[in-house]
Amino acid sequence: MFIRKLKSVDAFVAVDIGGTPGRGVVRLAPKILQGGAADRARSVTYALASLGRQETGVSAGINAQAQDRAEALAAFLAEVTGWDTGYRLTAGKGVAEGELGGLEGTHSDELVAVGAVAAAQAALPGLGTAATNEVGAALPAELSARGITLVDTDDPIAAEVDVLFCGSKVGSVDHDAAARLSASVVVPIGPLPITARAMAVCVRRGIVALPDFVTTAGPLLGDADTARVRVAGIISEILDHPDGPTLGACERAEAFLSTWQEALPFGRPFAP
Repeated sequence: MFIRKLKSVDAFVAVDIGGTPGRGVVRLAPKILQGGAADRARSVTYALASLGRQETGVSAGINAQAQDRAEALAAFLAEVTGWDTGYRLTAGKGVAEGELGGLEGTHSDELVAVGAVAAAQAALPGLGTAATNEVGAALPAELSARGITLVDTDDPIAAEVDVLFCGSKVGSVDHDAAARLSASVVVPIGPLPITARAMAVCVRRGIVALPDFVTTAGPLLGDADTARVRVAGIISEILDHPDGPTLGACERAEAFLSTWQEALPFGRPFAP
């Protein structure tokens, strides 16, 4: 992992593996933290490896005040477009879809939802109820299409449902939240929502906590049918790992990374 700082604007790109094309997100705010960007890049690396792609995860941050936003974004695009690395970025916080020109990669909330629901059904066939701490229309629509009831609750963490879909922010499910879970399965629909300590609590309590780098991989697969089949297939492979499916998915991704990297990236994709 290294941080490539830009010369023309206060911005950076966290790059997990050098010398290879990559995919990730770009965010714009007065202060984007490099550590958080590095964590996101690592998660994308493992997502790509899970799909058998020799690409790196990247995560970009542009530090700019609201009044300087347009100028900062233009400078970022001009400089990064000149790199010969072949990065594709999707719009995150502070950036709108369609603003990234030739750097823009494919993202779809609908495909995130498709993959996440397929992952949940692979982990718990016949599931009937779900809750979520994420706001948006894509997940409710996909759940409805699959005959799954989305329970309206003020406390989704403790809701007595089959599956909790979690996103909202990095680390939103910590060890205290994991101790309160009533769901049988926890499915991320955003990057790194479950902390390492929460994963351990879930394993101890017999709750299946799925890896975000698999459950959110739908947009990397391009269409709904492919997303459902590939994501569900990966989850089925690692579901019964003795240390939990997330560690199983890490080992699976690392096995592929070892086929084209002399050394594995240091550190697994867990929220701190």
